Amino acid sequence: MKSETRGVWIASVENIDFPSKPGLGAQKLRYDLRQIVKKAKEIGFNMIAFQVRPTCDALYRSEIFPVSSYLAGEQTDTLPGNFDPLAYLIRIAHREGIAVHAWVNPLRVTMGKQNAPKTDPDALHPMNPARLHPEWTIPYSDGKLYFNCGLPEVRNLIADGVREITANYEVDGIVFDDYFYPYPGPGGKFDDDAAYEKYGNGLSHDDWRRENVNKMVEVCYRTVKETKPEVEFGIAPFGIWRNDDGKNGGSATKGLSSADRIYCDALAWMKAGTVDYIAPQIYWSFAFEIARFDILADWWEKEAEKYPGVRYLICHAVYRAKNFDNENEIGDQIAYAEKLPRYSGAIQYGYGAIVRNDRNVADQLKKAYSAE
Repeated sequence: MKSETRGVWIASVENIDFPSKPGLGAQKLRYDLRQIVKKAKEIGFNMIAFQVRPTCDALYRSEIFPVSSYLAGEQTDTLPGNFDPLAYLIRIAHREGIAVHAWVNPLRVTMGKQNAPKTDPDALHPMNPARLHPEWTIPYSDGKLYFNCGLPEVRNLIADGVREITANYEVDGIVFDDYFYPYPGPGGKFDDDAAYEKYGNGLSHDDWRRENVNKMVEVCYRTVKETKPEVEFGIAPFGIWRNDDGKNGGSATKGLSSADRIYCDALAWMKAGTVDYIAPQIYWSFAFEIARFDILADWWEKEAEKYPGVRYLICHAVYRAKNFDNENEIGDQIAYAEKLPRYSGAIQYGYGAIVRNDRNVADQLKKAYSAE
C-alpha cells in the first residue's frame, strides 16, 4: 500500500470498539463490522487496523491462542457461531477498497488492574500458551500478567502467532502498538532477573531488554516476509523516543522516554530495516509544551529521512478531540503533517469519537480526506 494511508484503529480490548459487548451472536457481529466498514468508507479511510489479539487470545481462528473473552464472554476453543470476525472484516473491507492490518498486542497476557489483579496463569483457558507455560510469564504491579520477552521461546511464540495470521488470512499488514515491556507501575519491579542472568551476555539490564524487543521485532518481520512478502509489518510506538539531553539526539520534549522506560527503541528497527512502516503515536496538541505535536512530527520526519525504505505514518488522538483547546486540532495536525516530505499517512485512534463526531472530528477528517 504505497499511497497515503488513511487508517483507523478498531480496538477489541475491553470491548472498546468491537465487539460492543461479549457474547454477541454472529448476526449482530456481522452487522457491527459492516457498520465499521460503512463508517470508514464515509470518512475516507483506506485502512483498518483491527485488534485481533488483545490479550494472548484471538478474534480469529487459531490453533495457538484461545478465542478472546471479549468476543465469546470467556476464553474458549471455538468461535461463537463459528463466526470469524477477521475473515469477515477482510472480505467486506476489501470489497470497498479498504486494507486490513491485523493489530497484535504481543506481550500482554491479561488486563488486570492494580486493585483487581489477574496474574494467575492457572485461571486462563487450558490452551492458553501462558497457562501451558507459566514459566514464560511475569506478573507486574499494574495487576497484569506479561510474557517475558527475554526468553527465546516467547519471541518464537509471538512469531508463530504472526505466521498463523499471515498464512491463513488475506491481511494487508501486521501491526504492533506501543505496548512492549510494561509502562512503569507504582512501586513495581518487573522481575526478569533469572532470564537476564541466563541470557544477559554482558549487556546492561536496560540494553538487554531493548535488545530483546529488537529481536522480537526482527523475527516477526522476517516471519511475515518469509510467509507473504507483500504483507507489511509496522509498529506504532509511543510518540517520544527519548527526550533530548544535549547529546542523545532525542526530541525537545519532557515526557516519558519509550526507549528507557518500556525499552522500545524504534530507531533501531528503522535502522535495521525490520519494519515496513513506523507510526508514532503523537497524541498531544500543538499547545502541549511538554510534548508538542509539531516538535515531534518534525523530529520523526528528520529520522525518517535517514531510512527511505521505512514509511512514516503518524497516529493521531481523535479520542482526545473534545479535550483539545483548538476545536480543529486534528484537522490542523493532518494539514501540518501532509507538508512533511516523508509523511505517508496516518492512523486515527478513537473510533468512538468519530462515530459520535466529538468536536466535529469526523467532519474534520472528511474534509482532510476529501482534499486531493
